[in-house]
Amino acid sequence: MSKPSPFKKLFETKEEPQIEPEQPKEETIESNVIQTPTPPTPVPTQNEPRKRGRPATGKRSDDSWIGRTYYVKRSTDLDVEEELLKLKRRGVEIDKSELVDFLMAVWVKWQQGENIDLLIDEFTPRRNSKLD
Repeated sequence: MSKPSPFKKLFETKEEPQIEPEQPKEETIESNVIQTPTPPTPVPTQNEPRKRGRPATGKRSDDSWIGRTYYVKRSTDLDVEEELLKLKRRGVEIDKSELVDFLMAVWVKWQQGENIDLLIDEFTPRRNSKLD
């Protein structure tokens, strides 16, 4: 025979709470709408601190530029760095992304049949080997 549960007496003697049915409440439409006050718009002052960080003025924040990753040989990259440094010393400021963009644009125009000699000369004058 099975033993009676020691908890049986607890459940038998415990009275369940009587729940009264809820009376429907009369509500107006306005009581269903929760209105939250809108906070006032802060007025900037001259002494207000500026936002942290640099302003977004570079190529990353310019929609006309798109980021890409390409692989080039290490020796080519070092040669390009060296030539860009030489140009910088002569007062011509250009970074690698601008150089790659220019070369790709010239290549497309060459593919389309345009004379690229004029475009390359416009970008940076070629050095005459006889004068160097």
